[in-house]
Amino acid sequence: MDPAIADMPILLKTREDAKLDLVMSNSFGFGGTNATLVLKRWAGK
Repeated sequence: MDPAIADMPILLKTREDAKLDLVMSNSFGFGGTNATLVLKRWAGK
């Protein structure tokens, strides 16, 4: 990894035990096919 960004929180391994409330996934494809998916944990009633 580049030492200039060594302190950035970059996930390098899979974490199954992470307690996440909000996640985002970006997908960039050829020909301008781009998508972003944002998911937030349901708080419920």
